[in-house]
This record gives sequence, C-alpha cells and structure tokens, in this order.
Amino acid sequence: MIRNKYILFMGLFIGCLFCSCTEKQDEHYYRQDSLPKENLLDLIAGDARLSAFKQLIEIAEYDSLLTSSQTFTVFAPVNEGLSDLNLNTMTQEEARRIAGNHIARFSNSASTAPGKVIRMINKKIHTFSASGEFGGSLLQGKDIRAQNGLLHLLETPVSYQYNLYEFIQSNPATSQLAAFIRSFEEEQFDSQLSIPLDVNELGQTVYDTVTVFYNRLFDDVLFGGLGPIHQEDSVFTMLIPDNQAWDAAYEELAPYFKRYNANPAVADSIQNCQISLAILEDLVFRGRYPAPASLDSIISTSPTGEYMHNPGDLFGNAERIEGSNGLIYLTGKLNYNEAESWNKPIIVESDVQQGRVIGPGTAVYTRTTDINTEMPVSESRYITVEATGTSTQPEVTFDIPGILAGRYNVYVEFLPGSIDGVPNDSTKVLFALSYTNANGRTASQDVISNNLLTSGTKKVIMPVVQNFNFPVSNYYDRLWMHDFNKGLHSIEERAATTTLKIKTNVTTAEFNRNTYTRKFRIDRIIVEPVK
Repeated sequence: MIRNKYILFMGLFIGCLFCSCTEKQDEHYYRQDSLPKENLLDLIAGDARLSAFKQLIEIAEYDSLLTSSQTFTVFAPVNEGLSDLNLNTMTQEEARRIAGNHIARFSNSASTAPGKVIRMINKKIHTFSASGEFGGSLLQGKDIRAQNGLLHLLETPVSYQYNLYEFIQSNPATSQLAAFIRSFEEEQFDSQLSIPLDVNELGQTVYDTVTVFYNRLFDDVLFGGLGPIHQEDSVFTMLIPDNQAWDAAYEELAPYFKRYNANPAVADSIQNCQISLAILEDLVFRGRYPAPASLDSIISTSPTGEYMHNPGDLFGNAERIEGSNGLIYLTGKLNYNEAESWNKPIIVESDVQQGRVIGPGTAVYTRTTDINTEMPVSESRYITVEATGTSTQPEVTFDIPGILAGRYNVYVEFLPGSIDGVPNDSTKVLFALSYTNANGRTASQDVISNNLLTSGTKKVIMPVVQNFNFPVSNYYDRLWMHDFNKGLHSIEERAATTTLKIKTNVTTAEFNRNTYTRKFRIDRIIVEPVK
C-alpha cells in the first residue's frame, strides 16, 4: 500500500512538472508577443553596418527571399568586409554567387557543433569552427533573431571557391563548353524544399515553390549522366578545354558526325549536339587525381565507363586548379586517343537477338561454351546458323549501330565446327553490306568470293571490307530520347541504317558431295575505325 501511494505521488508530481514544462515551452515558442516583428531583411536594413550587404541582396534580388515565410540564416559581412566589391557595376549573377554564399535555409545557431555541415542556398558547404569562425570569417554578432530566422554578422565575407561547373560558366576562356552545357539547363520543382501553403478550388496543393538546378548532361539517371559536377558534396577531376582546344576538337570531329536529313537545318543541329557531346563525354572522372600522369589508366564517368590509358598524354600540360568539389585541369589542347573515346571499335555480339534478322529457311541456335575453353569465345556465347531444308542457303542479317562517317575495316569472327564436335564442318559464305549514302538513299556493297571459307578446326577472323568509306553517320547519342524535342522520340524509333547480311554460298554440287555444309558459327562482328 505504501508503495502504491508512493507511485501515485510520483506520478502526480511528474504530471504537474510536465504540464509546467509544456506551459513554459508553449509560452517560449508560441506566444505571439515573443516573436520578433522584423523579418531578416528588416534587420539588415536597420543596421547601418550592413548597408553594403543590403545593396548586394537587392542586386541579387534576394530581398523577397528574406521577407518570405520560410526560415533562413543570414551570415552578413559588415561594410568594411565588402569594401573591395564594386556594387555599382556588379551583375545579378555575380551578386547571387556572393550573396548565396551567405544565406542558409533553416535556423543555424552559433552554438551549432563545430564541423557540422551547413549548406548555403548556392549549395556551398561551410561550417562553424571551434574558435568561433564561420567559413573562415570571425563573427561580430550572432544569433540575432528575426521573425523568419537568424542573423549573424561577419567580419569578412565567407571564403568562396568555384566548383567545376561554376569555373566553366564563369571563365571567358571556356565559353564554348559553357554554352553547350547551358543549353541543357532547367529548373525543376523540389517537393521536399517547397512548403505547402493552401489548397486551391480544384483541390490541388499550392506551394511556396522552391526550384532546383537540373541538367540532364550530368543528372540524367536513365541515360547515364556524366556526374553532378555542380554539386558540392561530389568529388570529381575534370579536364576542361579552353575555347582554342574546343574549336580544334570540333573541327577534327565534324567530318565523322556528318549527318543526312531531308531538312539540312535538322542535320546540322543533330551534328552539332553529337560533336559537342563526343568532345565532353570522356573528360570527367570520379574522385581526385592530383597526379594523373603517374597512373596507367583512368576511368571516365561516361555511361560506358571508358578506360583511358596513358592519362599523362591526355592531361598533357594542362594547368591544375583547385575547385571546391574536385580538381580542374584547364587545357589548350585535347590529346584524345580516339579509339578509347569518341571513335571506338563497334562490337556486335552474335547472340544478341535485338537487331538480328533471320532469313527464310534458316534456324539460329545460341550456344554457350566453358569460359576456360582453349578457344576464346566472346562472353562465352555464339550462334549456329543452319538451313532448315536441303535447298536453302541460310542467312542472318545484323544491325551495325553507331557508325560514324569515315573509313572502317569490317570483320566477322567465325568459329570452327570442332567447337560443336564436327571438325569436318566448313562452308563458303558471302556478305551484303547495306548503308546510307550521302543523298540519304540505301546503298549496298556485295562481297562474293570463293576464298571466303570457314574452317572446321580453327577460328577464322574473316575480312568483309577494308578501308570502306561510310559517307554519313548513323549514330545515336545517349541523349537522343531527350534531344531537342524532349520526349518526342523513343528508343524503338532508332533505326540502324547500316546492316551486314551473312549467307552461305555453296553450290548444289558442293553440298551433295559434302565438300561444304550449309552451316556456320559466328562469335561476333568487329567494325574497326581506320585512323
């Protein structure tokens, strides 16, 4: 009984204490007269020490931001700290870069733990130090409350360092690259940062809208963006061509991306986009590489993750510059190994069904081999092509995607009958190579010879054509679905206008005498650019 009374007493005591605390919290947080009447802009405007910062805010057009209902923390440098700025000639872009480096969302008290990340509205990351600094600047005033946040006063501006994207956009020497990247920029609605305000008459939520930067060159998930070089919490190394390097590369690549379209303006637009993307695609690398020349290879962030061997050649005499999210290598010349970058060999695996057409009277079977076999087989799979009747010449046609305008050697890798346990099985073949000519019409190159023989006992890498010139490209870049019209295209619309037909070329007499069979085995097709 005594124990029960004690428990009851303690329960009542704790309940009263809780109610008392709750009342005090309510009084502290919710009493209207305890909230400052001034918003952040009012505080800044009312302090003569911050007149220069107020002007900076107005040039940036962030004054409406600091009067909104959203909560911010402003780190405002005093006038003496901004004395080096010429506010009379400053552009809005410049003002936003500086002002945005001094405004953070939410309330961030000076008692915030040292080293804790505070993200500014320009996405830069700064911290308080144990010695009472913020972003390398001493605090002259702190935790000044406003109706919509906190105001701190700084002795000097917060230190500013360009990230990779900002460097490209702000440097006159990289304006060509900047213009290409900028053409893909857009603002997207951010539901996490936007605050619901009301519901309209249609029942739709109305937001205090916040938009964020998006560029599908970097951020696109479906088609493999190059990486968010505009974000502060990602680390990259990037080789950045100046305008001289960009123009030289563009001139070199232009003939390879020659495009046919009935509308020349459309052809030029596609060509321009593809050349520019080809220049850029293998210039971004994840992580920091302070000495790339010391490495054997380096992997780009392109969707296929290309290995670039001998990076010392690629980076050459580029100037290294420290960025806030990685390393910048500014170069006046791009020393590509084209076969590792924009002009790679094209490999068509025979076992892939997409882009493969089986001829009449033909059966195709996919086979697998032991990965440890003495005869290397690409991806351990190949196909056997054979006739379904005694009078049929079996045939199969393959799409060859990604052809650029220019010269190629084309090979077919035939596997021997012995891989199926039939060492006496060989045949004669012929080829028909179809492609688009300079006038947009389909042309064909037939390759027929009695010397086109497969083997029963060894792999044959058979040349189809050598140094063959394709007049126009049939190339689709990874942004094709988004290109120009943003979504009016689909993957199914992509058409490979270059095809290779492979067919047996065995006479009735040769077949009846068992000199040759009407069966062949293909590992892959190799289309190799001629430098």
